[in-house]
Amino acid sequence: MVTLYSLLFFIVIVVTLPLWIWRYFTTPKYRGTVLQRLGWGIHARAARPRIWIHAVSVGETLAAQGLIQALQRAHPDYELVVSTVTKTGQQIAQDKLTGIALVFHLPIDLPWITRHVMRRIRPSLLLIMETELWPGLLATAREGRVPVVIVNGRISPRSFANYRRVRFFMRRFLSQVHLFVMQSSMDASRIQAIGVPQQRIRVSGNIKYDQALVRPNADAMRELHMRIGQKPDEPVFLAASTHPGEEDIILRVFARLRDMRPTLRLILVPRHPERANAVEMMIQKHGFSVQMLSQSRGAWPDAVLLVDQVGWLTRLYAMAHLVFVGGSLIPHGGQNMLEPAGWGLPVTFGPHTFNFKDAVHLLVEAGAALVVHNEEDLFLACRRLLQEPDVWHQMGQKGREVVAANSGALARTLQEITPLLEELRRAPSLPVA
Repeated sequence: MVTLYSLLFFIVIVVTLPLWIWRYFTTPKYRGTVLQRLGWGIHARAARPRIWIHAVSVGETLAAQGLIQALQRAHPDYELVVSTVTKTGQQIAQDKLTGIALVFHLPIDLPWITRHVMRRIRPSLLLIMETELWPGLLATAREGRVPVVIVNGRISPRSFANYRRVRFFMRRFLSQVHLFVMQSSMDASRIQAIGVPQQRIRVSGNIKYDQALVRPNADAMRELHMRIGQKPDEPVFLAASTHPGEEDIILRVFARLRDMRPTLRLILVPRHPERANAVEMMIQKHGFSVQMLSQSRGAWPDAVLLVDQVGWLTRLYAMAHLVFVGGSLIPHGGQNMLEPAGWGLPVTFGPHTFNFKDAVHLLVEAGAALVVHNEEDLFLACRRLLQEPDVWHQMGQKGREVVAANSGALARTLQEITPLLEELRRAPSLPVA
């Protein structure tokens, strides 16, 4: 089955090669990654054993931060290496993760490439954040008798429907994973329905609750203040992780809010910073002055601060009063609304939040968040929070309580990993289930 997959994958690469060459020369995020994706330039393991942690992009990398720190404290004899798929995830890993032996791009999922990388890294254990399943990588891990653990695993409704259609193949494919540590009982039941035996499934909760309680250190906040100065006395509207189709709505709502509160400021954080130039033109078209964060030196802009770099969002929540979390007014699935809730901020987001279904249910049920379906809903929600400080305070307090009450996934996850690491010390070549 893996041989057929590899053949089809290789054919797809060959057929689409002109597209990838075009993207390489026209899109900055595709540059500088080719050699590592082909398995070159990856340092060989030295004497210490290694744990390989794979995170797809920014969200998974940030979620892995607490786990990495916990592993470093509990198992200092292991070296940690981190792979990502996206360039922004790579940048976050390099900027935010300390004490990592190697940060690299996940190689192309072809057997002769994944085998080469596996031989260079020689991990004792492979931890995959959420449910990033690559058949070639899993098959290579099985050949090398490297146990694989899915950490903070989740299965979206769309993925579940697709996987069930090919359940026979998925059962064989997923048999290569030693343990599934899933976010919720729903995710656990879905992975079991696809064909994973119950004895290889655990439920830990969502590590992102734990990460939402972590505050930036003093040095990080000083760096922010050097860029944009201290928090202004006026309220700040923060639109976090926005996607195409959402910025126009945000800017129209901001204009209406400024009519009633002329001192209101906006921080706009596109999910993909390479869109910053296009978003800047959009802001100017709406008639607002705009300042790029990368060009800011200690002064707040009069209207809009546009964040054109990754790694700042967690710090910027300290400046916010109103928060909208993007990827939710369009059918993307939503971005992380737990971070602003952990800061004690009321949260607004659209109806498309299937990536955070449990979190949304808890926040809305507790009265800590407002679901907005369109521009008018968002305006009314923001106006209410500006005009009713008691409601703002109560919602923020409830959000912080929800996050705190549901933390602990990190400890439970480490509790599942530790016996496996101890067993590996005694028997370095564990059989894969």
